[in-house]
Amino acid sequence: MKILIIGFGSIGKRHVNNLIRNTDSEIIICSKRKNVRFLDHKKIKVLNSLEKCLLEKPDVVFITNETAFHIPVAIKVAKAGLDLFIEKPLSNSTNGIKTLQKIVKQKKLVIQMGCNLRFHKCIIKMRQLVNQKKIGKIISIQSENGSYLPDWHPCEDYRKGYVSDRQLGGGIILTMIHDIDYLYWIFGNPKSIFS
Repeated sequence: MKILIIGFGSIGKRHVNNLIRNTDSEIIICSKRKNVRFLDHKKIKVLNSLEKCLLEKPDVVFITNETAFHIPVAIKVAKAGLDLFIEKPLSNSTNGIKTLQKIVKQKKLVIQMGCNLRFHKCIIKMRQLVNQKKIGKIISIQSENGSYLPDWHPCEDYRKGYVSDRQLGGGIILTMIHDIDYLYWIFGNPKSIFS
């Protein structure tokens, strides 16, 4: 299998490491970063444009670039007829989402969002308990989450990354979408939200 990773920030690097450890796949990295040296690894090729990468005919594409660019890149990849894994969040706006949905439906593509906490054993167990009504009637939910940004991405300066740049899709609601996603998944749509 040939896998294309678009974007080589901290999450892109994590996906590449996981793929190297767990698969025998050929990996193509699309990155404009200089010094992308992972990469004496014989099954990794680094290219600097999406067009060049698509010529390599990957089987599946991981979109791990900055949030603001997920949808435009996903549309190009979907038009090429490739299945997609898109890192969370999907986007920082709704622009282009309907176009992407239409292409994915027309081409019968598989698309997966990177909301991985749905696969965590504790979250799965919590959902089972709620669905089986083992913990009684839920009338209210309070969720708290916090991160100390300097420790969050230890390989990069958080002040220079997307997480602290609203234009690139950073900010608490989009960056911490995991929590919002699993709460909706477990409990369904809320009647009201406040903070």
